[in-house]
Amino acid sequence: MKTWRKDQQEVTRDIISRVDIVAFSFSLIEPNKGCYLDHLDGRFGYITLNDALASRYRVFNYKTDALEGSYETLDALLEAGWKVST
Repeated sequence: MKTWRKDQQEVTRDIISRVDIVAFSFSLIEPNKGCYLDHLDGRFGYITLNDALASRYRVFNYKTDALEGSYETLDALLEAGWKVST
């Protein structure tokens, strides 16, 4: 099964668990919707600041805002193929 590199997974864990304000508030893409994520299959999503603060790992599609997935843990989010966009 294809996965992100370990260092990419650790960066994702760190940014989301700490709710890194820069990752959630700075974006080269407008409008800023939260912390941006890449999926192994090429999808592009985000987690909202409010969800991260509540330790809720819901990923929304960047273009449509549709819920792509809801995960109980950061490990589950990573296992599903998501990582923080870098």
